[in-house]
Amino acid sequence: MEVLALECSGVNKIELVKFKKQRPSNDSIIIKIGLCGICGTDIHGIEGKRSVKYPFIPGHEIVATIEDMGKNASDSIKKINSNDELKIGDRITINPRIVCGKCYYCQNMGQYQELCTNAITATSIGSSKPPHLLGGWAEYMHILPGSEIIKLPEKLSDELAVLIEPFACAVGCIGRHLGGYGWITDKKAPINETIVIYGVGAIGMLMLAGFYLAGAKQIIAIDANQKKLELAKKFGASYTIDVLSTTPDERIKKIKEISGGPGAAVVVEACGVPDTIAEGISALRRRGRLYEMGHLLDAGKVELDPNYICRNEIEIMGNYAYPSSQSMVDAALLLGRHELPYERLIKIFNLDQYKEIIFDKKIGDAVKAVFKI
Repeated sequence: MEVLALECSGVNKIELVKFKKQRPSNDSIIIKIGLCGICGTDIHGIEGKRSVKYPFIPGHEIVATIEDMGKNASDSIKKINSNDELKIGDRITINPRIVCGKCYYCQNMGQYQELCTNAITATSIGSSKPPHLLGGWAEYMHILPGSEIIKLPEKLSDELAVLIEPFACAVGCIGRHLGGYGWITDKKAPINETIVIYGVGAIGMLMLAGFYLAGAKQIIAIDANQKKLELAKKFGASYTIDVLSTTPDERIKKIKEISGGPGAAVVVEACGVPDTIAEGISALRRRGRLYEMGHLLDAGKVELDPNYICRNEIEIMGNYAYPSSQSMVDAALLLGRHELPYERLIKIFNLDQYKEIIFDKKIGDAVKAVFKI
């Protein structure tokens, strides 16, 4: 049997390729992909803007079912939210990162899996050698030993489950800010200060949703896309600011007016524009905190005023991915409550439409483009 996959063989070289379907090894499983999200990091790898091993099969935001299992797979694959034995037909998603367990960070800061310096991903292994199928833009995918999987709740649709992995980034960051995750399972406490989100693409919109669900009462969404700003209101934005009709000084003034004078308690930079960092710092109150989430690539340098940061006790915190698979479990729980119109974020495409998505950028106003496999 042949398996269809989108394989990237070099910078901006991607095409549909057929692979021979293989049986799993004794300690691995094969999953049948239903949906797989299209992440900015996937596009960055295709464009040669981040380190990858060519050829590779992109895709890590997956919804799938177990198709075949090696005899030892239940022992070698970690089940995060279930003590049940794995079985064929289980609906799952995966943590796309396999940590080494040996580096400094795994040994000393193991609760922060994203810090592992030797983590294995589909883009670090590539697809040139068997079992080839290690990315989600394919009909089938091999899950290697040491992987962590999350069994999906029965009542969570595939269309919402495909948001689990990106939503985990927001969950992890908000849990970090609040000092824990009680807001997910317990009664949320009101967050009575101003939160500002720069950029309401997928991560920014899910940060907006997460802060709203955590109890934030006053959230400002900032973007250049009017339709996304309108949608942001459905996800908890109290106010929106259009970048195209305002200057940085006007935006800072508006944020301070909305906050009642001092400025925002939290600014999230999720748009990947370097100048936004300096602007966001100026919009913070004293002892405010900026979370930098938008610069997974080097988009350039920015000039900061260390005196302003020092005198106002500003905190600047980088936030990359999420600390563990538990963030994905928590994201699934939030999505399963259906408190927000998550389905409005998603636009589904067929795998053979890849050229118009990757090269022509024809995704309309979709916040999260998704392949149906």
